[in-house]
Amino acid sequence: MDQLDIIRYFAALILVLGLLGGFAVLARRAGWTGALPALDRWSPQARKRRLSVTETLILDPRRKVVIVRVDDTEHVLLLGGEREQVLERGPAPAEPVFEPVAPDHDEAEDDDTQIASVTRLGGGQ
Repeated sequence: MDQLDIIRYFAALILVLGLLGGFAVLARRAGWTGALPALDRWSPQARKRRLSVTETLILDPRRKVVIVRVDDTEHVLLLGGEREQVLERGPAPAEPVFEPVAPDHDEAEDDDTQIASVTRLGGGQ
């Protein structure tokens, strides 16, 4: 390996690090400040937290509306501009509980009934 190859490797490294830094700056300005938010819900601290951001809506480059949940209360906040403002506050909606639904009847009996009715109508020949 000669000096030219070493210079190329370092130049490529500097270019890649510069691109990563530029993307980080753009992401921060765009509001993507959470580091891997999908992984936060499985952390041990996520179960103990009382405060969570439910939803965010960017209105323009300076303002955004945020729904914040604290214990059993949700607050709708207008952030940015000259001041922050609470638009609405109220109880948080109950989270849906999904329960398995048992079938009302046996599918095998239903199939037998359909076969018998088709046979009686003369369609099962």
